[in-house]
Amino acid sequence: MQDDLDDLLATAARRPVVPTEALMNRVLADGLALQPAAAALKSAPRPGLFARLSGLFGGPPVLAGLGTAAVFGLALGYLSPTTLNYLTGASTDMAEFFPEADFLTTEG
Repeated sequence: MQDDLDDLLATAARRPVVPTEALMNRVLADGLALQPAAAALKSAPRPGLFARLSGLFGGPPVLAGLGTAAVFGLALGYLSPTTLNYLTGASTDMAEFFPEADFLTTEG
């Protein structure tokens, strides 16, 4: 009985099974029917004016530095000694920033 089964399997192995053309066409038609439809390609939105200017200057970190420098420059320009006198009521002639300048040359 074992020999009969071995002979049957050997005979089946020698004859390769080739699918018919009709079977292949049906399988391909079923596969194509089940595939999803391709999505329509959408173009990427064009960046706005601020994004283009930001890219021109080097990006957001550079713009943050420029903005900080601009605000500091405006504040420094606005707070000139005459404006500082007006705001504090003091005179800059009386202010001594380094009462003793020789501390830079002395030790310890």
